[in-house]
Amino acid sequence: MKKRGKILRDPRAGPGLLMIEGRQYWFCLEGDWKSAVAPKPGLAVDVKLDHAGQILAITAVSESGLAEEQGERFVKTATAAGGKILRKIAAKCGVPNLLGR
Repeated sequence: MKKRGKILRDPRAGPGLLMIEGRQYWFCLEGDWKSAVAPKPGLAVDVKLDHAGQILAITAVSESGLAEEQGERFVKTATAAGGKILRKIAAKCGVPNLLGR
């Protein structure tokens, strides 16, 4: 299974530490780290876990990937808010009046 996490401690100075959904995991640079980008505290990562919750692979998430995900969340939130406002207006004015019928 794949989860999103964040690096808490750099593994080049001892065991690395990352957080996934409020839970901390230790990791090693050798074997676990699969990106060309060096791990650093605060870096967003995708973590592949086995069925027992053990780390299989860690890859850095690109800044453009994070920006794209943030944009998608914004669009969903704005669409939901717009729909809510439109339903309130329709309830107050009536759908036929809004459609000009």
